[in-house]
Amino acid sequence: MMNEMVEQCCGGNGRPDFDMMKQYMEHCGKEEFSEEQIAMMKGFCDQEGKPDMTKMMQFMEKCGCKPS
Repeated sequence: MMNEMVEQCCGGNGRPDFDMMKQYMEHCGKEEFSEEQIAMMKGFCDQEGKPDMTKMMQFMEKCGCKPS
């Protein structure tokens, strides 16, 4: 589950990609994003070094996105 999320949310450099992450969340049922959620998503994508994938998973689940 985590690997699938990483593959679909991260660009070729292994870093989260905002557009890919948004598309992934839309694909698993998320329709609207608050400004706070968009800011968090951009935060994951702008982090230096490796982002915390556990936090990303928790964020997505909190948003109602349950990867299959």
